Amino acid sequence: MGGAPLKAFAQVSHRAPMLSLDNTYSEKEVADFYRRMEKLLPNEKIPVVVEPKVDGVAVSLFYEKGRLKYAATRGDGTVGDDITQNIRTIRTVPKQLKGDAPKLLEVRGEVFMTKEGFAKLNAERSEAGLPVFANPRNSAAGSLKQLNPAITAQRPLGVIFYGTGAVEGIELKHHAKLFGLLKRLGLPCSERWWSADSLEEILAAIRELEKVRHDFVYETDGAVVKVDSFLQRESLGITAKSPRLAYAFKY
Repeated sequence: MGGAPLKAFAQVSHRAPMLSLDNTYSEKEVADFYRRMEKLLPNEKIPVVVEPKVDGVAVSLFYEKGRLKYAATRGDGTVGDDITQNIRTIRTVPKQLKGDAPKLLEVRGEVFMTKEGFAKLNAERSEAGLPVFANPRNSAAGSLKQLNPAITAQRPLGVIFYGTGAVEGIELKHHAKLFGLLKRLGLPCSERWWSADSLEEILAAIRELEKVRHDFVYETDGAVVKVDSFLQRESLGITAKSPRLAYAFKY
């Protein structure tokens, strides 16, 4: 699996920037976020999607005519490390997309270490007298930073895709339709998500997710609330560093 060890990671420019989300631990701030959107889009219903926030490492994969060309870390949002060799060692990442793939697809997601795999890895490291990892997120990050892909290949990594960057050859109008598209192309995505079009429904989804999130194979540390309509997203625009169209609530 993978190629020869690297001396250093090359740099890759993202075709569309990878922005970080504003986040909060307070339901009141989620309410403020939704009300701000209602002010910006008066007299419009604003449907949103609520999905689990995977506690992993943000990555961007670029497919051309369905073939994986490269993968990169978020980096500063504009330029990241080329981690293609390491990503290729993750079994659930397709090298070739299924079916009728778009001409170009920049797909965004989180690489995680499974909870079970993390416990096993730490037990092995402890036995070998090596320092243990603090949490699955750190161990996933450490695994992706290996210059030798053979080490990454031994780690129990998975990935969940939840968004796109630059896309050509396909038109997406609603985020809720993305899950079906990703599944069809063979890209793993979130198994649970909720649609909501009022503040009450958003808060109910966040609370419901809190009850079921411990059943997932990966760690989750919150819920992400995203505006469903891409047209409404354009109207809402982007603040200096974060998109106005999504917000993360942390448990």
